[in-house]
Amino acid sequence: MARILIIDDQEDFRRALVEPIVKAGYEVMEASDGLEGIKLHKERAFDLVITDIIMPEKEGIETIIELKK
Repeated sequence: MARILIIDDQEDFRRALVEPIVKAGYEVMEASDGLEGIKLHKERAFDLVITDIIMPEKEGIETIIELKK
């Protein structure tokens, strides 16, 4: 089963994405910003990351660049 990480600072948006993805049979974790997302990814690699671009702490593009390393 694929593991998916959703990174977004808006909890309502994360929840809207999580529900249908879980119902489709995927394992999903959430992060409220890029720093939290990177920490989670280091602890447990994900097959797919869905991220917002504009967030506090660490922007989405910065997060993507760091995750690719």
